Order: sequence, then C-alpha cells, then structure tokens
Amino acid sequence: MLASLGVVIPELLDLLGIVHFVEPVWWRVGYAKLQGDTLDYLGIPGLRIAGGQGVIVIAICQALLMVGPEYARYCGIEALEPLGIYLPGDENYPGGLLFDPLGLSKDPVAFEELKVKEIKNGRLAMVAWLGFYIQAALTGKGPIENLFEHLSDPLHKNILSLFNSM
Repeated sequence: MLASLGVVIPELLDLLGIVHFVEPVWWRVGYAKLQGDTLDYLGIPGLRIAGGQGVIVIAICQALLMVGPEYARYCGIEALEPLGIYLPGDENYPGGLLFDPLGLSKDPVAFEELKVKEIKNGRLAMVAWLGFYIQAALTGKGPIENLFEHLSDPLHKNILSLFNSM
C-alpha cells in the first residue's frame, strides 16, 4: 500500500521542484540502476541505501532479509524456538509488543474490522498498481505527469485520444 505512495510522491516532488531525483519515474528507476547510475535516497547527494552496489547485491540483501520471516511464516512461529527465538502469538500470526505496539488487537471485534479494512486497502492498492502498469505501458510517462497533462487539456489528453493516436 505504501509502494503506491512511493510511485506518486517522488515524481510529484520532482515536478514541483521541491526535490530533484536522478530518476523520479517509478518504472525507470530500476533501469537507471541497471545502467550503473548512482541513485541518491530522497534526492540527497551522498545518501545511498544500496551504496554504489549493483542490482545483484541488492537482490542478495533482499533475499537474506526475507529468508527468516518467510521461513517463520511457512513453518509456524514454533519452528523458531529451537533457534532461541520466542515470539508471542499463534502459529502463523504473531502478536505482542513487537508486532502490535499500539495494542490494536486487544478488542477482538475492532480487530476483525481492522483486518477487513487492511484487506480492502490492499486490494485498492493492487488496482492502483494495475493502473500504474497500464499507463506506463501505454504512455511511457509517470502517473503524475499524465495527470498534469490531462488536467491541462481534458478533452484532448485522455485515454480515448490515446487510443485514437495508435
């Protein structure tokens, strides 16, 4: 869900001139990294989460970071006890202070409602991503740039005019 904001915010900040990014459009960032460009985090020169490393190093780090949580999810939380890791909660859904610092699960009725809201928000985010993919494939531009073009001339810059030009 936050990734949807991550698509929109960098492009918006760059177009408004608040922060300059090497590449603000979400689908071009990976390509820029593959070409060897150095991408600064938040547009701050020198602030590099992945350093000057390539995509392979980033993929290895991501795999290493996800092995533990995915192993725990697959085997159940009890599978971590031989390793000396004890997490509160049931078999596949941990709880406790680490996973619920605000105590949102104390009221069971409200907690069930929050679960449904999270699923609905996740589905909305997936629909947003589908829109991001389609507009990137059809226009080759970012979503904010497309929005600004549409708002500047709604009658001539819309999806129907895009299909007419094909």
